[in-house]
Amino acid sequence: MTSPLGIMSVILLEAAAGSAVVLWAGGVHGKVRRGFFVLIGVTIALFALGAWRLAAAEFATRPTAAADRAILAMGVFAGLAVLWQVLLWVHQAAARAVGLAAALSGVVALVLLGLTRADRPALAVLELLLGAVFLGATNYGLLLGHWYLVERKLTNEPMVRGAWWYVAGVVAGAGTAFLSSQNAAPEGSGLSLYFSVPGFSVLLAGGLVAVCALISGFVVKLAKEGGRSIQAATGMFYLAVIMAFSAEMAAKVRFFTAP
Repeated sequence: MTSPLGIMSVILLEAAAGSAVVLWAGGVHGKVRRGFFVLIGVTIALFALGAWRLAAAEFATRPTAAADRAILAMGVFAGLAVLWQVLLWVHQAAARAVGLAAALSGVVALVLLGLTRADRPALAVLELLLGAVFLGATNYGLLLGHWYLVERKLTNEPMVRGAWWYVAGVVAGAGTAFLSSQNAAPEGSGLSLYFSVPGFSVLLAGGLVAVCALISGFVVKLAKEGGRSIQAATGMFYLAVIMAFSAEMAAKVRFFTAP
């Protein structure tokens, strides 16, 4: 999983599972219209499908029992994410149950993917879970901010809660950068000559997380102000998405590197 496609499958799975968990933990159910669940749900489904197919292609070169379990779990997650979207148009109660099941299956997929790493699998699982909170909270905040353009009478409470989720995500992002520094350095990485420089990927990940921490302060303040400041907070989330996804990609360069 050291190729660009393998690393991208990890990032997509983190974003999909993290977004699903933060969505249901964000307290927006019953407060926003169905359309928001369609907006973020389609995004989750596309992320999950992409992660599943990329991982299947990557692990095909070195199949193992652990890899087979991870791919199966990712496929189940992707299937539930798609089914959830179908049910949103048919049966709301069933859709909620399947949506919750999808979030749970996403966490299971993360755990099983982490266990495919031979070196310190428990830390690998932790690194993936922290990365999922980081990317999930960031993606959720961006999409929620845009939803305020649709539901203009929505109070700022969901955005404030989303802002604090983003703060938690930044803390988790710092954790992934630290855990990345504990992994073996890649040898002659084919991703970029820059990643062949000792410690560069960790420094890059840490620096980008630091920028996200700066952004989080603005996001919380703007979300609390409400009104038009919600759109300003959404604008900050544009920067956050770029920084967060780039930070995770840098951190995951070392993820599957053999010790």
